[in-house]
Amino acid sequence: MSQPPKAPQQSEQKVPEFRFRTKPVQERSIWESYAVLPARTRLYISLGITAFAAIGLYVSDQLEKSYPAPKESVNASPSTQPPAPPSQ
Repeated sequence: MSQPPKAPQQSEQKVPEFRFRTKPVQERSIWESYAVLPARTRLYISLGITAFAAIGLYVSDQLEKSYPAPKESVNASPSTQPPAPPSQ
């Protein structure tokens, strides 16, 4: 007589098991090392990277306003001029 399979109880929470948590630090990839960090530490790292990127965009825009790209000169050399349309 076979017994019916047991259904998981409501109070029993299944926690995902990460194999890389048991790996030695030297054998982990960067992603695995990052995933092992506490959630608050990962949040701080992500916010720091985001702030660094946002500041970089702002500074880049300010530098572009301060030091505009040089205009193309009227007397450009023949090698940099676009080809002339064929005459008929």
